Formats: sequence, structure tokens, C-alpha cells
Amino acid sequence: MRIDENNFIKELKQGNTEALEFIVDNYSNLVFKVVGGVLNTGFHFQYIEECSNDIFWSVWNNINSFDEEKGEFKHWIAAVAKYKAIDYKRKLFKQSIIESIDDCSLNDEMNLESIVVSKENKEELLNAINDMSNEDKEIFIRRYFLCEKVESIAETFGVDRNWVDQRLSRGRKALKKKLILLSGEVL
Repeated sequence: MRIDENNFIKELKQGNTEALEFIVDNYSNLVFKVVGGVLNTGFHFQYIEECSNDIFWSVWNNINSFDEEKGEFKHWIAAVAKYKAIDYKRKLFKQSIIESIDDCSLNDEMNLESIVVSKENKEELLNAINDMSNEDKEIFIRRYFLCEKVESIAETFGVDRNWVDQRLSRGRKALKKKLILLSGEVL
């Protein structure tokens, strides 16, 4: 049987691997575009490719949750791709924090670097970052752990560069204050 736009969903629900090949061939550009938009340029192509493969695997395993009466397949797979990519991005952020904390070099006129460098403060730093608001945490991680440019972060959040600079400055000050208090030093 030839797989086409009219029967690929039915065949996919029946476990026909040719139907999976059909959606990979016909929807991979859409999936890559959605994943690439979520992961943006801060991640290597291998992560975009890996996430996309996970999405097609998820579609294969969850095709029975797709209801043709509620909408088109391309909208459903785009939504699956978006949410899977967001989850994947969170996972990569967590890995990045843990892997790069030892190599991190934060520059601040108040010399936050000297506090961060010592290994015994690693856990306190992670806890302090986790205490930030989700927005500030994401900005801080993007800038200092993923080395994303301030302009790119501003574009992602739809704000101007000054707003991001202010959030970063406040975050550095708050982290320094918190870490100094934890270490028992006098301000």
C-alpha cells in the first residue's frame, strides 16, 4: 500500500513503519524549524537533530492521542515539537550548569569571580541561582553559562539590551551578597 496524505495517520496508528518514514520525509523541515526556534543558536546542531529524533519517536508512540477532528496533523506535530524542545532545552540548561560551573568565569567590578572559583561554593552558587525568579535565572544562565550575547537574550525576551543588562547586574549583586553571607564574611 502506498502511504500518502490521505492514509498516513491510519497507517501510523496501525504501526506501519512506512507511515513513520512518510512523516519524517514530509514534516522534518517543520519539526527542525520549530526545534531550532526554541533551542536557537546557543545549541549545537546535534542537539537539534537529537531532539527532532525524540519528537518523531514520541509521535510514533503517541499517535493515538492525535484526533483528526480537532485539527490538522501539521499543527499537532508542531505543538509536540515545541513542547518537547522546551523540555529538551531545560534538560540542557541543567546539564550545562552542572558541567560548566567549574569552568565559569564571571566578570564583575565587585569581583564575584573570586567567590565562584572555589569548589566549596559550587553548591551554594547553584542554590543561589535556583532562588532567582525563573526569568532572572534563565537570563543569568544564558549569559554566564551558555555565553549567549546580551543582544540575543534581549531579542529572545522581546526587550531592549538595557533591561537585560539591569537584570544581570542585579543578579550578580544578589548572588554576591548571598554568597558572602553564606561564607560568613563581613560586607
